[in-house]
Amino acid sequence: MTKIERFEIFDRALFWKEKKILIVGDMHLGYEEYLNERGWSFPRTQLETSLEIFENIFRETGKVKKIIFLGDMKHYFAGVLKQEFREFYSVVEMCRKNLEKNGEIVIIKGNHDNILEPILARENFDFIRLVDSIIVGDVLFIHGAKKDFVKLEIFDSKIKLVVIGHFHPAIAIERDTKKEKYKCFLFGKSKELKKNMIIVPSFFPLVEGTDILHRSLLEDRIDISRFKVFILSGEETLDFGQINKLKR
Repeated sequence: MTKIERFEIFDRALFWKEKKILIVGDMHLGYEEYLNERGWSFPRTQLETSLEIFENIFRETGKVKKIIFLGDMKHYFAGVLKQEFREFYSVVEMCRKNLEKNGEIVIIKGNHDNILEPILARENFDFIRLVDSIIVGDVLFIHGAKKDFVKLEIFDSKIKLVVIGHFHPAIAIERDTKKEKYKCFLFGKSKELKKNMIIVPSFFPLVEGTDILHRSLLEDRIDISRFKVFILSGEETLDFGQINKLKR
């Protein structure tokens, strides 16, 4: 089992075994409906695939005390699509069944979640908290959009590690004449924040993400060139070393 800091990697999620907390990156529920409305034809398989991934993860972790979603649960900015309602309830039900008694789901508001409250208001989700960020021990969990890096808690001296989503890190690898892209985790010390950081890949299956070899700054301020890359390849997680060495 590959570990980053105190976390174990389970597929595209992190598991904090000591505290029984599962950390999940951007879901972007409703993405297929959003594309279909714009004339793109995609089979709606994202939910089924995501639920299968969750099943596999919970088979390994067992029931957990807390599930932290790192933001962008939904995709559509301007409202709530029907697919977003349906998929949200399916994901929440899957997670609820795998919570311990009195466990909770924490959703950190992402930049795509500006209208998430109507979804939560339709049911009695007393086990769900919607927050801007959450601190557990010396770890700060935030979404990672530009506004998050000016929050006061990120500069609190007790915070040793910052875990974020938002950036959908991936890496493109050429093999013979073929070029393939893989989701990846990033880990390193931010000289700007003076904190260790973990950047979690997106959870949703349709898009692998943004090739980190073509960007060295996050939100024009966080230098990731010396961060380590952990690539998800099938059932394996591969340590590829530092980003700056991969660019040579």
